Amino acid sequence: MLKELLEKGTKKQIISYLIDAHPHDLSEVFFELNDVEKERFYQIISDEKFAEIVSYMDERQAADLLAEFDVEKQKRIVEMMEPDDAADIILELDEDEQEELVELLGESSDVVKLMSYDEDETGSAMTSLILTTTPDVDIKVATKKVIKEAADVESINTIFVVDENNHYIGVVPLKKLLKAQAPLNIKDLVEEREYAFDHDLLTETLDKISNYDIYEMPVVNEKKQLLGMITFDDAIDLYQEEAQEDFERLAALPETLDTHVFKTALHRLPWLITLLIISVPIAIVTSLFEETLALVAILIVFQPLILGSAGNVATQTLAVTLKMFSTNEKGFSRNAIKEVLTGIMNGLVIGLIAFLVTLIFAYINTSLTQNPFLVAFVVGLSLWLTVIIAPIVAIVIPLTLKSLKIDPAVASGPFITTVIDVGALFIYFGLATLFLGGL
Repeated sequence: MLKELLEKGTKKQIISYLIDAHPHDLSEVFFELNDVEKERFYQIISDEKFAEIVSYMDERQAADLLAEFDVEKQKRIVEMMEPDDAADIILELDEDEQEELVELLGESSDVVKLMSYDEDETGSAMTSLILTTTPDVDIKVATKKVIKEAADVESINTIFVVDENNHYIGVVPLKKLLKAQAPLNIKDLVEEREYAFDHDLLTETLDKISNYDIYEMPVVNEKKQLLGMITFDDAIDLYQEEAQEDFERLAALPETLDTHVFKTALHRLPWLITLLIISVPIAIVTSLFEETLALVAILIVFQPLILGSAGNVATQTLAVTLKMFSTNEKGFSRNAIKEVLTGIMNGLVIGLIAFLVTLIFAYINTSLTQNPFLVAFVVGLSLWLTVIIAPIVAIVIPLTLKSLKIDPAVASGPFITTVIDVGALFIYFGLATLFLGGL
């Protein structure tokens, strides 16, 4: 629709469409425009509407687009965006472009203040566009203030109450304010609410938002002065980012998406090489049992069964472990024991099934072994032991990393699976050597 209007439509038609269209939809169709269409788009659209569109773009794409304009226009666009969105985009600019824009914005800018926080701190995700009032204000005056400032803040659902020195006191929900009947002051309506400090870990603040069902979380400094808030929709976006990062680490990926194919390949290559290197012990372990394998060739047939089952169990336990860490769930020890006991029971069942399947297979293919029962016993017992060990490894490694202040998510599936594969091969071929090596 936008492309057609830019090609054949009148200026009035385009303006009318831009007013009615949602910024998210415009941000998606924008990159389908050619250079001529973009030029006309820039001539017609207002800075305010363009700022809304940019805020819905991917941060990297938005930064690349912003860099196409002179620094004065960058400043105008940034100042019309929500400070937290603007800060994220500016941080994606090249260092020299970033410095030039920050200098023009000035140190007093809300955007620049947000950029001073580390990305894992609560302050980096807050917005300062909030409604505030003092306890002694009449409710009618407060209501008029809400109406007057509604267009300039991110949300009017919550009015934050502070004293004359901006120290946080509590909140007044908009619904409560509108239902209140005069004569009343704000202090008669104020409610206590959990708050977060600006230097708190972002994950801790997100947990508070989830646990207390807070739609606008107040953020204060160490003196308990109100700085801003984190909204529920921001929390959802942040949860999504955290989930994506954990997924990337779990799969040993540096990122899932990138603009350039070459850059993506270059980023992933070191991880693939690392995984290749740590897989070498599997080949080494196999070579240690060449004599046993030469005597009992059927063992090779069931090797994928042993490794695959142990890896599957480890991946399930790792997912549970990381979930408990990310949500700060209590009773970790109890759940860890539960995972191990589950491994023991499941291992026994699938070990018996593997024993029966192997026994039938060995009797059918008598040329592969002279002792079907012992082969089946080795396969079944090995599978049971590896499925018992798998959840233990998938708990101990992330727990150790967490105690060392390292993100447990870096204990990704491929790393843990490799460790378990090596252990499983030792168990499998070790038992085979013990029971079958002399045959």
